[in-house]
Amino acid sequence: MARLNPVARACAPVAQGAAILSGYALLFLSVLITYDVIARKAFDAPSIGSDEIGGYIVAAMAAFGFTHALLQHAHTRIDVFYQWMPAPLRTVANLTAMGGLFLFAGFIAWRGWGTLMESIEFGSTASTPLRTPQWMPQSLWFAGLALFAAVSLLLFLHALWLTLRGQSRIALLLYGPQTLEEEIALERMDVEGLDDRVPPTPLPGETR
Repeated sequence: MARLNPVARACAPVAQGAAILSGYALLFLSVLITYDVIARKAFDAPSIGSDEIGGYIVAAMAAFGFTHALLQHAHTRIDVFYQWMPAPLRTVANLTAMGGLFLFAGFIAWRGWGTLMESIEFGSTASTPLRTPQWMPQSLWFAGLALFAAVSLLLFLHALWLTLRGQSRIALLLYGPQTLEEEIALERMDVEGLDDRVPPTPLPGETR
């Protein structure tokens, strides 16, 4: 969907970059946990706080992962009745779902901002040996939630704009849960778009 959708294509680099960084963070966490376990079991060394650091990493990774999943069309959509709806009702249902997703994303970002501001105001620290200032991990967490809210708003506005221009079929293809036929149509459009950008390979003995 990202290659066919100009809004998703513009947002994809940020989401993909965050996903790659999340992967490296998980790799770092696995090394940290391995060291922590070996040090405690073999040398009776104190814990270095891998459980606390792991919680921060997973929270930030999940927040940024919401956006990556949204752009990959990976969020679950319950479409038991959707496939039986006429096209106009599909359009309304799809816009309602996207609007609801933005409202939810906006709500959790708003609550995340409130939590972050409280931690800054009161100078909150973790009740652990690391005494981590809570604004540090919460800032990353809030950034992920804010990105999710912003991208969900942009996608909703794009779908609404397409619908108001009379291009509801394109809006449904880009944003609605696809039937098998629509998935084939999307893949065909994607391949045709790639074919237009890739020059044909010359035949043996043929010069260009």
